[in-house]
Amino acid sequence: MQIKVIPVSLFQSNCIVVWDEATMEAVVFDPGGEPERILRVVETLGVSVKGIFLTHGHVDHVAGTNKIRDAFGAKSHMHGLDKPLAQHTPRQCLMFGIPVEEAPAIDVEVSEGDRFSFSFGGLKFSAMHFPGHSPGSVAYVFEGEKPVMISGDLLFAGSIGRVDLPGGDEEQMQQSLDRVKELPDDMLVVPGHGPNTTVGREKASNPYLRGSLLAW
Repeated sequence: MQIKVIPVSLFQSNCIVVWDEATMEAVVFDPGGEPERILRVVETLGVSVKGIFLTHGHVDHVAGTNKIRDAFGAKSHMHGLDKPLAQHTPRQCLMFGIPVEEAPAIDVEVSEGDRFSFSFGGLKFSAMHFPGHSPGSVAYVFEGEKPVMISGDLLFAGSIGRVDLPGGDEEQMQQSLDRVKELPDDMLVVPGHGPNTTVGREKASNPYLRGSLLAW
């Protein structure tokens, strides 16, 4: 499994391309802007995009979805609870002064425990519902010898996603972080913004995992 992180837009959101070297089949996570640039990177990699997966519905993670979807005929996936957020994409684009994009078309609604694969022996991963940053925030987990979590805005290196935006919820975020603590220490975390980290590193140093969010 190979991973390419592409920071996009003024928000520097991480669009993440994950592909299998044997099949060259890829999935794209959170194409949040600059879709033409994402398409150029995908072309350079020489992979075939089989699906688009959105961790949540905020504009900085969904704004480029439709153009990637149309270019490859790949279905887009999102938790149903975040579809209302995603519907406000054009308005959010105007608010932040970024190129206006239509609300992402969602082909498949994702739920906790859903499993995905695109060919025998290729990429296999599952969805974990982690509300708190938004009602339908989802992380995608690749199991195996070197487990990987595409965390969206659930967890960053040294921090967590905001809970003071519309749809955010402190209590739900605390419950989600408690679940994160149960994940393997060696799990690589590829977040929605900033550098990669590991679950173990965040357990040891992230103040939001070392204590209670509700005590801050």
